[in-house]
Amino acid sequence: MGRTVLSYRQALNREIASWNEYRRGLSPEDQACFDDIANMARQHADASSLAARPIMSENVFMSVIVALSRRVRELQARVDQLEKNTNGGA
Repeated sequence: MGRTVLSYRQALNREIASWNEYRRGLSPEDQACFDDIANMARQHADASSLAARPIMSENVFMSVIVALSRRVRELQARVDQLEKNTNGGA
């Protein structure tokens, strides 16, 4: 018997593909940002499939928030290190 339910990754890729017209309307710079967001959602697909939330957008939003939070932490660590180096450790 065949599989009747899409995997989370398949459903996510379909959802992202459904936004192609919107993406095409964006500037090239914003298209790159859109692609970053789509990739953030893809990177967290395993966690999202475990969450088993009925509304896919909730998983996508949480995935993007987690990925952006990680980037903020990394950037903050870099800023802190640069400030430490600039101030001579003071």
